[in-house]
Amino acid sequence: MRQEIIGLEDDYSCRLSKELQDLSKRELQEDGKKRRKALTEVRKWIKSQSHIKKVRLDSNFLLRFLRMQKFEVKESCEILDKYLNMRWQHPSWFQNLDCRDPKLAELISMGYIIALPDRDAHGRRVIYSKAGAFDANRFNTSDMMRAHILTFETLLNDEENQVRGFTYVLDEKSVTWNQLSIWTPSEVSKAFSCCERALPMRHREIHFLNLPWTMTIVFQFAKSLLSEKIRKRFQTHSNVESLGQQVDVAVLPSEYGGNRSIEECIQLWKEELEENRTRVLSLDQMRMSTEPVNEHLQLVRKKSRHDSGSGCQMLGVVGSMRKMELQVD
Repeated sequence: MRQEIIGLEDDYSCRLSKELQDLSKRELQEDGKKRRKALTEVRKWIKSQSHIKKVRLDSNFLLRFLRMQKFEVKESCEILDKYLNMRWQHPSWFQNLDCRDPKLAELISMGYIIALPDRDAHGRRVIYSKAGAFDANRFNTSDMMRAHILTFETLLNDEENQVRGFTYVLDEKSVTWNQLSIWTPSEVSKAFSCCERALPMRHREIHFLNLPWTMTIVFQFAKSLLSEKIRKRFQTHSNVESLGQQVDVAVLPSEYGGNRSIEECIQLWKEELEENRTRVLSLDQMRMSTEPVNEHLQLVRKKSRHDSGSGCQMLGVVGSMRKMELQVD
């Protein structure tokens, strides 16, 4: 089977504002010359990979990987390879990310995870999640991950988001042991590997709000599985006042002191999802070979830190803490 190209191998035309171009040069070492050279090299690498059967070569898609890795071509190709393999090997998380899917549509309507319409003081989109909205008796881990990845893939279509990165506000109020215990060790392993090293995103600030004290041990353990770079971007807040010292509450839903109701935020996000629906669904056209890859054609894949042993340990902690909570009750 010959390699097929989805869409056009376009000549990139920069539409970033002057301010955004300056930011990208300062933080990502991006300029016109480096961008053209890097795009050429990544496309050349893709065409040399026999295990990649069908893929996008357009600039918007490839630049998200280059920007994540500050235009280091080798590292960008490694992330792209991991991303394509993750999509191909785990279709229950990555395929059919349709905002009209009944379960995804319901999770969005409940405000489980959405991107807020207004940018923060750094110009970043804010990814907001309300963990308590997730009903573990009605939804499973695939539903949860698909809701997250649908959010990410939609936002990555915008070059400004690729450059600026993202701020997260994760409200953990009313999160339950039941929500954690639905995860298997292999799913824990996949989730950590996927979120940190397979998605081409710049995670700039990650704020946890109202984290129950009973979840502290699980939180600290899960945090330890991530890179030091990401760990340093984690901040916990016991109340909105503390959060407001780091994030402009005006961009948050009105229940946190913001200018828009959660209902308006959800409706605007639904409209954005619908606008990007075709592009997100077109990602399903990409294909990888099911045959073993020859060593000389394969990137050296670093061993993941997020092995199933770590997942087992995490679930063990969850089980022990759940028993303790029941005894206290």
